[in-house]
Amino acid sequence: MYQTEYPGGIGLVQELPSPELSSSWRPSSLAADPALEKARLRQHFRQLRQRLDRSLISQKIVAHLASCPQLLAAKTILAYVAFGSEVDLGSLFALFPEKQWGIPRCLPRRQMQWHRYQPAELVPNCWGLLEPSPGSTVIDPGKADLILVPALACDRWGRRLGYGGGYYDRFLAALPDPSVPKWGILPQACLLEQPLPQDPWDQRLDGIQTEERFYETGIP
Repeated sequence: MYQTEYPGGIGLVQELPSPELSSSWRPSSLAADPALEKARLRQHFRQLRQRLDRSLISQKIVAHLASCPQLLAAKTILAYVAFGSEVDLGSLFALFPEKQWGIPRCLPRRQMQWHRYQPAELVPNCWGLLEPSPGSTVIDPGKADLILVPALACDRWGRRLGYGGGYYDRFLAALPDPSVPKWGILPQACLLEQPLPQDPWDQRLDGIQTEERFYETGIP
């Protein structure tokens, strides 16, 4: 059993026997115990992502995003500073310094506050994640034109597997404008053709960007 906490999530993750790693691995049971199945999936995708070329995947995803009309038209974009095996969007921020990039900072009660991205004002929190300092410029998330969301895995219908804390689910559920595009950012190997287990509070994404292509999602 181990604990993780950062904008992707917080929670105790149970160490379970690891299945053979494969992006096509099918969950054993979606209905019986979603919490157990999610823990199993988290362990699976954490291990799978350690075998991927994170740098190359990040470069390809940034190249796709940099030519996307919707991103080019956006003025305020909420994103994240990569942690661990997450796709690194740092070069995307550098390509478009004129845009207002928002980065989350963890607050008590599993809330997030959004700040303007300023590399010099990033500080490590107690879990080692770089996040904006409390005194950096705050951004109103209600003014976002696009939201780029990290994920351990997603399915083709926009269900997202995070780290278990519900930070993003709480944030997305409270958006004043639910029509703002919300895109999951992840490697192709972490995009499933089978439905992920879902709880009533889980928020779906509108699109998914991998190193291969962009996928529009929809509720089946």
